[in-house]
Amino acid sequence: MSHSDSEDQFLAMREFFTKTWKIFIAVIVIGLLAFWGWRYWQSYQVEKITVASDQYEQLLSKLAADNSATTEIDELIAFAKNTDTIYSVFASLKAAQIYVQDLKDYAGAETLLTDASKKTDSEPVLAIINIRLARLQYQLGKYDESLKTLDKVTNENWSVIVNDIRGDIFVKTEHYQQACNAYNVALSSKPTADLEKSIKLKLNRAEYLLAEQDALAKQQVAQEAKSNQAVTSEQKPQP
Repeated sequence: MSHSDSEDQFLAMREFFTKTWKIFIAVIVIGLLAFWGWRYWQSYQVEKITVASDQYEQLLSKLAADNSATTEIDELIAFAKNTDTIYSVFASLKAAQIYVQDLKDYAGAETLLTDASKKTDSEPVLAIINIRLARLQYQLGKYDESLKTLDKVTNENWSVIVNDIRGDIFVKTEHYQQACNAYNVALSSKPTADLEKSIKLKLNRAEYLLAEQDALAKQQVAQEAKSNQAVTSEQKPQP
């Protein structure tokens, strides 16, 4: 390579960097800002979760003394509404539990669980929320809503509980064939021994009610056929 070629290459490189040095500097600055911004955001999130964790533990300690204390329950609900960490979801679940077990306020618990479901994308947590919500809706007689809530739980690990509740709903609405189907799915999903015994008892009852329902339907069909035959005979002209 000649001296002139080397000089030409050097001049070309110098001209290139002269035109683009601002772009290189901008890329470096943006990269550093993004890196430190991400570090700061992570640090902020960790600090926020730590603070929320401490607050949540303090609230639980207060509630441990008296679950029915109105002030402590209100503080727990306020914490759930004003915090956007996973601990706000835990607070809503705890408050809903108190509403059901101690205050017997099922509608209030339903509201808390509905709000909690909007604050997390965690599939296991959402499954727990939706199962509890479906049970509450069942107790409140909101059977269609309860079934729709159960449809949101898609992980097969929850199949036993989900189909057990489905079966209970179908029995209440007198859809006994669907109840039997749901209980059978629950039994095929390997329930615990105690739960298996409970589901089998409910399945036997649903099968009995289904048989009664079928027998009554056949009886009604026979009566209608007999009535129609009698009407037809009366309408025939006499000889």
